[in-house]
Amino acid sequence: MRKNNPLIIPMDIYNDMIKLGRMSLPYEVCGLLTGFRSTIYTNWPLVNEAKSVHRFFVSQSVVEQTLKRIEEKSEEVLAVYHSHPTTSPIPSSYDIEHHDNEVKMIIISYKNNPPAVKCFQIFNHTYYSYPLEIH
Repeated sequence: MRKNNPLIIPMDIYNDMIKLGRMSLPYEVCGLLTGFRSTIYTNWPLVNEAKSVHRFFVSQSVVEQTLKRIEEKSEEVLAVYHSHPTTSPIPSSYDIEHHDNEVKMIIISYKNNPPAVKCFQIFNHTYYSYPLEIH
């Protein structure tokens, strides 16, 4: 894989993701991050309908409604984020199998304090670390 520009997340959006994940414990949290090129401009938190500590699920109708709102804002989905309430920030086989390779995956782990945040690119059923910058 070629070297790519880092994904850039503004500090306020980063802090919102961390806060949402902490407030949602013990369940996983999930959402979409949108913007242009490699810079995030908007956080789209989604409700984890599974109410699970090991999985997240968002109904197709909610995803479609959110994607429509993103399109109306003329932004593109750059990353999907979710939390791991008790495990490390490493994609599980389930995460890899159910992820769209076109967007980055960000995992927030609450296993330790402070939470650990990692970004990945999924490709050919495996994951690669992807550079992430918080500004």
